[in-house]
Amino acid sequence: MMGTVAMGQIQNQTGGGPGFGDSGPGGPDTQVGFGNAGAIPGQAAQGLGPGQGFPGGGPGGGGFGGGEGAVFIQRGGGRSPAQGGGPQRAPQGIDALMGTQRLMRLRVNRVHFSFYDTFGDSALNARPYSLTEPNPPKISGWTESAGINLGGPLKIPHVYDGSDKTFFYINFGGTWSRSPVDSFATVPTQAERNGDFSADNVLLYSNTFNAATQTYSSTLIPGCPQNCSILPANSNSYTPSEKIAQSLLNYIPLPNVPGRALNYHLQTNLPGLSNRLNVNITHQISSKLSLQVNYNLSNGTSHSLSNFPGIEGNTFTRGQSVMLGLTQNWTKTFLHTSQFYFSRNRSLGLNEFSNLTDISSQLGIAGVSSIPFDFGLPGINFTNFTGLSDPNPSLNRSQTYRYVDSIRWSRAKHTISIGAEIRKMDINRETDPTPNGQFSFTGLITSQLTSTGSPVASPANCGPANPSVPCIGNDFADFLLGYPANTKVQFGDTSTYFRNWGYLGYASDDWHMFPRFTVTYGVRYEAFTPPTEINNHIANLQVSSDFTQVQCVTPVPVGACIAGPSPSLFHGHYNNWAPRLGIAWQPPGKWFTGQHQMTLRAGFGMFYVESYLNTLASEMANQPPFAVANTQVAQVGATTPLTIDNGLSGAAPGKVTNTVAVNPNYQVPYAMIWNASIEYNLQRNTFVEVMYTGTRGVHLDELLGFGPSNSTPNAAGFTYDTTGAFSNFNALQVRLQKRMSHGLAFTARYTYSKSLDDASTIGGGGQTVIQNNADPRGDYGLSSFDQRHQFLGNFTYQMPFGDRQRFATKGWQKSVFGSWRVNASFTAHSGTPYTVRYFSKNQICQNVPGVNSERADVAAGQGITLANPTVQEWFNTSAFQAPAGCFGDSARNAVIGPGAFTVNAGLSKTIQFGRDGLRRLDFSWNTTNLLNHVNYSGLSTVLGSPTFGQITGAGAMRSMQFTTRVNF
Repeated sequence: MMGTVAMGQIQNQTGGGPGFGDSGPGGPDTQVGFGNAGAIPGQAAQGLGPGQGFPGGGPGGGGFGGGEGAVFIQRGGGRSPAQGGGPQRAPQGIDALMGTQRLMRLRVNRVHFSFYDTFGDSALNARPYSLTEPNPPKISGWTESAGINLGGPLKIPHVYDGSDKTFFYINFGGTWSRSPVDSFATVPTQAERNGDFSADNVLLYSNTFNAATQTYSSTLIPGCPQNCSILPANSNSYTPSEKIAQSLLNYIPLPNVPGRALNYHLQTNLPGLSNRLNVNITHQISSKLSLQVNYNLSNGTSHSLSNFPGIEGNTFTRGQSVMLGLTQNWTKTFLHTSQFYFSRNRSLGLNEFSNLTDISSQLGIAGVSSIPFDFGLPGINFTNFTGLSDPNPSLNRSQTYRYVDSIRWSRAKHTISIGAEIRKMDINRETDPTPNGQFSFTGLITSQLTSTGSPVASPANCGPANPSVPCIGNDFADFLLGYPANTKVQFGDTSTYFRNWGYLGYASDDWHMFPRFTVTYGVRYEAFTPPTEINNHIANLQVSSDFTQVQCVTPVPVGACIAGPSPSLFHGHYNNWAPRLGIAWQPPGKWFTGQHQMTLRAGFGMFYVESYLNTLASEMANQPPFAVANTQVAQVGATTPLTIDNGLSGAAPGKVTNTVAVNPNYQVPYAMIWNASIEYNLQRNTFVEVMYTGTRGVHLDELLGFGPSNSTPNAAGFTYDTTGAFSNFNALQVRLQKRMSHGLAFTARYTYSKSLDDASTIGGGGQTVIQNNADPRGDYGLSSFDQRHQFLGNFTYQMPFGDRQRFATKGWQKSVFGSWRVNASFTAHSGTPYTVRYFSKNQICQNVPGVNSERADVAAGQGITLANPTVQEWFNTSAFQAPAGCFGDSARNAVIGPGAFTVNAGLSKTIQFGRDGLRRLDFSWNTTNLLNHVNYSGLSTVLGSPTFGQITGAGAMRSMQFTTRVNF
């Protein structure tokens, strides 16, 4: 079974009609799993591909996949058990009907309430798995969630009696937690911190430039590699940059576990607090008109931790939403629904220095932001060690207004749905990308140089493990000397206020053409205006066709910036029509009907993704001339070298320092999705389904990099965000499902799939700069989320004890052994792919300064996969080598990471009490990772790093939670 084609809103609220896609009388339902409207299955965090869909409800499920909350409609228009169908043993006739109605009114017109509590503690959990320690200590932690629900008729004594027409529902709950943190990092040893690299087997050089001959010369530091020390013996002789480096070492801990890689183990817990309130009121104005009002409030506080203690942050969130809905049942076949939504979300993120201590300035770093909100540590990036990354302060406030109107008209063979929506979005942000600077250390400054200034690459397999093969240059040595390879800073007018509108419409017809043949067809239209900044504080770069020249553009001319093509600086697209088609057919014949009914389904749909608009708009914020942006690259041997203390100031005159360019004709990303399935009932409650799904993503995001090193001499370095990437996803899924009967229900699903693309994101955000601007298709490879094999299974078993069961049907045996349920879920999947990168010291090989997109070369005659991979070598590290030039020939995402296998289980019991037996106590015990199986969760793929080829983390081990709920 597959989810219904999404033409518009799915109405399944009090007073509303059933969701679009429900079966009408006389034919099978057309279900063609396209996922959410506006989403692309097979893309990261954007949609649901096979194996990831909503929970199914078996054949005939309505809504998206017939999942929880969907209207259940039997094929052929029959009544399902959820609708009261099937054999009944209740009294017959008018007396039974009136008695049932009186009982239902009595129950509906009573106030009901319940409260619940869920608790988990690390004392009940297994120890975390350590990559380096045999018996790591258990991390203390706990979590508790509690809440109360109250609902019934709205009655105010002596004022208002809402019996039979006005009902309310209130839910309040909160969660308190101390979440365990278990992570590994690679940190320098005490000797390395002192400047002694004798144990590193490395050759360190000092370099000079001869202006007369325009050549470079390198001098080996005396004593290297056996007695290799680079710092003065007297700390009073340190340069200002060396002093800053020593001060920054206070935030990098010493190793606490043996070894040179992953030698720091961080174990702690983080506090968290959240609460939520939901209020819902429904009022039946008349027999044909009902009103619904809903209000939601959520608050949260969380504490975050970077790689090291003291590098911490806090996030405070608040969300509110209001919905007003009016449902009009004009006739039995004509339904009209109008709804207004308003939502507002606020998120504040701070680090430990924000508004308190200007730590970067106190360290002696010039050129950083002086705004108290921005205070924090600089970012430090290494090639061989874990860097410093302080949380960046930010304040985000967004609000959305939506008006949705829809009608549903049912005829003899047609169910027609028409709807429209108007949406207004306000996004307000206050943040700076890099207010305290970012410094990258690659080992360039201490490397040996050729006469032309190119760094000599370290030989393969160099380092302490191979004393006869020393490495050349060291990133941490560069840091101790205070010489970064490149720097970046960006801050200024931190507040931006974006506004845009959206217009949507859809029309569909669910046509039961013949008793066994149904067609669903329709079209959806979407148009969103590009966001505009109300103060015009955004900037883009106008780029020449050959990318050799750039010009700053703004909504209105400012300084050297000229006016752009529109207030948003890029064009909108308004021809976004998305057709949808689905068919369902039940073949005739005794082998394909009745208990062994067969249903064939197929569908096609297009889906646009409009979220790219906000991504592009945010990229153009915090840019010159409204902000300071400065990117600098070290010139080895220069008279005035690039240092930590002065590396953020002194941009070259005449350089355009904007960091982002957006194609003004950026196209709307979309996907074409098609699928087909065969569903066959093996027994009355058991069916098997075979489904094929294909997806073609078009106009996906493509990110290029340009700067002085690759044909744009008047720019300091920028990324160019455009469309042009595409994706292909194909999957075959087999599902076996048994609906609840004889106390047992289960689902088993296997998916074989493959996803290829040259960009695994839609509309920007988190993408990687392509390696070679002249060959974008060279990045085409496995998607970053590709999983070749997936198996999902779950079951629920009602134990055969208690009322209407085989055993223990009365007395104390019923009370003790009755109403017990067991449930479990199984998940197994292959790993996702990784790309082997090479962090070149050669500045010419960086498309954008500080951005490493170069891939490694594949060694001839070497296979990548190992027959017996280990934690220390997950893949054949000898299969990769440094590229001869600036572009490696290994494929993107060529290495498959570790897979996962998890079994979760639960046990629950219900105890009914009270005079009428309507009060209930529910108790459940749930275990995650029941078998305590180790699932590895990280892989180091930077060629030349000490951890290259190693697993870097492990997932959570077994944990337990207990839940108690009491209903009155």
